[in-house]
Amino acid sequence: MKIKHLKRYLIGIAMTAFLALFAGNAFGDGAATTNATVDFGDGTTTDLGRWANNYMVMSPYWQVEGGASYTFIAVSHSSLSGMASQIGVEINAITSAGAAYDTAEEFTVTSGNTQRVFIIPTNHATINSTTISSAVFLAGTTDFTYGHVRVRPQTTHPQLKISPKHPVTNLGDGFRDSTMLTYWGSVIVEANTTGFAMEFIGDMNDSVTLPYGYTSNYSSNGFMASGVNLN
Repeated sequence: MKIKHLKRYLIGIAMTAFLALFAGNAFGDGAATTNATVDFGDGTTTDLGRWANNYMVMSPYWQVEGGASYTFIAVSHSSLSGMASQIGVEINAITSAGAAYDTAEEFTVTSGNTQRVFIIPTNHATINSTTISSAVFLAGTTDFTYGHVRVRPQTTHPQLKISPKHPVTNLGDGFRDSTMLTYWGSVIVEANTTGFAMEFIGDMNDSVTLPYGYTSNYSSNGFMASGVNLN
């Protein structure tokens, strides 16, 4: 009897592992009827690649509260080999209720530059588009709100390398992949000028390009695999 129970237990573990590997992952597709995958073909016919989890960057926590706290994020282009000279991203703050805190913002980060992003309560007295005109703002309710940050590429094919063979005007050779950028952020507690750092999953520190033909077929000279190291 003990042997039968052990066999059932081991079979249960094996089936769970199989389902975890092949069921897709949770950072959903643009289409609600399909699972996200680790290759570029996720999304709709107009945004292939933008919803595949290996081209998205996530942070599990942001927070705002009127007069008490806000969130700051810096997105940097390190000008490393293989990066296009301009990389466009879309950033969205999702609340704990699953709704967008504000309309998603799109911006382009150019080689050697950093774009500042603030998630703030509505009508913040000192952090706003008038006082910091070069920053990007996501502004919503003044009530205490928290959630996660989702960043995806503007381009529909981030896995394609720009080169003389695949030219795109004024972008330089390289990939327009938002996971190749560097992200840093902090939740700022205004009352005592302190805070705590944010963690980003899938940015340059977590990205991986696999050998050609291993798991993903987008790892040759003209293609790349990227994003969180789940492949």
